[in-house]
Amino acid sequence: MNIQIEYGIENISWIDVCELIRVSPLGTRDPEKLRIASENSFVVCSAYDSHKIIGFGRALSDGHYQSAIYDVVVSPEHQNLGVGKLLMESLLMRLPSDGTTLIYVAPGKQAFYKKQNFKHLKTGMGLFPDTKKSQENGYTY
Repeated sequence: MNIQIEYGIENISWIDVCELIRVSPLGTRDPEKLRIASENSFVVCSAYDSHKIIGFGRALSDGHYQSAIYDVVVSPEHQNLGVGKLLMESLLMRLPSDGTTLIYVAPGKQAFYKKQNFKHLKTGMGLFPDTKKSQENGYTY
């Protein structure tokens, strides 16, 4: 396996990224909305194996104090092979190292992010457009 990490959004097939998110499974995304969200992100990186996208992640940041990582995803057949760790390292490398970085974690994936030195929040809260769905999906109480 020869994993390549690429930064930026040039040459990304948003349909392929949305399919990657769907099969991983992290839900569904609209390709056009994800493209716009990624254009407005501080950093975007993708992982490729033989020119096929197998991982994706993006982050927002004010450049100094606060950052938030979103949409970190690895294809099911490439999980547990170090691709997720490589994506996280690649994102964190481009974010301010002396600020706070937050991440939404899919239910059941907390152990992976704990290995990346993320800690559980005691005071974190969220405002979701569909509170029932966020609770059903395990994101809220």
